[in-house]
Amino acid sequence: MADDLWIVLPHLGPGGAQKVAMLAAAHFTELGYRITVVSLLPDKAPVHVVPPGVRLIDLGDAVTAARRGDWWNRSLQARGRRFLGLWLPRLASWFLLLTLWPWLRHWRPPTGAALLRWLMRGVGGPQAALLRERVLAERPPRLLALLTKTNLLACQACWDLPIHLAVSERNDPRLQTLGFPWQRLRRLLYTRADALTANTRGVLETLGTDLGLTHARLLPNPLPPGIAWAGERPPQLQSPVICLTVARLVRQKGLDVLLAAMALLPRRPTEWRLVIVGDGPERQALEEQSRALGLAGSVRFDGFQSHVLPYLEQAGLFVLPSRFEGMPNALLEAMAAGLAVIVTDASPGPLELVEHDHTGLVVPVENPSALAEAIGSLLQDPRRCVRLGAAARHRLASQEWKEIEPMWRWALNLPAASPPHDG
Repeated sequence: MADDLWIVLPHLGPGGAQKVAMLAAAHFTELGYRITVVSLLPDKAPVHVVPPGVRLIDLGDAVTAARRGDWWNRSLQARGRRFLGLWLPRLASWFLLLTLWPWLRHWRPPTGAALLRWLMRGVGGPQAALLRERVLAERPPRLLALLTKTNLLACQACWDLPIHLAVSERNDPRLQTLGFPWQRLRRLLYTRADALTANTRGVLETLGTDLGLTHARLLPNPLPPGIAWAGERPPQLQSPVICLTVARLVRQKGLDVLLAAMALLPRRPTEWRLVIVGDGPERQALEEQSRALGLAGSVRFDGFQSHVLPYLEQAGLFVLPSRFEGMPNALLEAMAAGLAVIVTDASPGPLELVEHDHTGLVVPVENPSALAEAIGSLLQDPRRCVRLGAAARHRLASQEWKEIEPMWRWALNLPAASPPHDG
């Protein structure tokens, strides 16, 4: 039988969007729907496991083959022909799209669909083309894309097709700069989405005020099953206290600021440990910074972990010193588990959940001294940690599936009644 929903991702490597996609796929599969996950990028080692009963379409090898066909030619003459035959038309299509954008952005499918599809063919490259081929071959009735670039590729692939298309914007467009020509094309391509969604109200506001996309609606991140504590969380503040962060090791997450803050704490290493769960391109630099600051014996890098609940159970507090954010799953899980949390004021997403000194602590971004002061204050006050953690857990009750499923059903155009077939 035909699928009910396709979920399109750039890859199955580390990332909050990937985790949300797997949670949604598992949830709706358990309800009896047929779900397919589509992965677009090659050369990304998967760390997320596709749930049982969910089909995976991995286009990575096909994208690699297409890229090799574009670039790796055996002679300069062949490369010259390739440029004239492929890249010159691609550059021309970029130029025409950006030149005609003030008029094209007012078009709606199917008006001008053939011309617009031809112009966009060179922009999206093999990912959009291969996705379109699979969509044309199987005709899924619904498609959900997550993350900006994947959203735009899905809009291209489905531009003139009768498919319910939902896209999920997961970072604030004011703080996220896309490469050429995507920054200019985002507003045009998002007009194709039947359901334009964001996981924070701050991103919704930006989509409306900066991009004029006032039809966007909220689609909250779900919580993993079993992450929330049923009763009061016991304080985990016996020495050494575990200060936990769960994040991709990229500059966005501000982990260099966190290490600088930990170096400012009183040098009593038996009283605390910093555990960093996650991996990424900044790992070597962060490990070197840790050693240079004299923290090597107090900081542990545990890499990516598919199951973070054991870390949450052992931690005393959670720190996320990001330079910008959407709505990080790690923060949701820490709050649902009853941990006292510390975030920065850089982005509106976390601030929708973390009210200073009520559901957590908020510190200025890029300020190691303020971050160190906040961490030190919690290390010295177990009762405050328990109070903040309890309020955080209560706040996160609104993120459970039973609360947010109606929003997801709207976005995916899934009927509220029983699905049309069994699992």
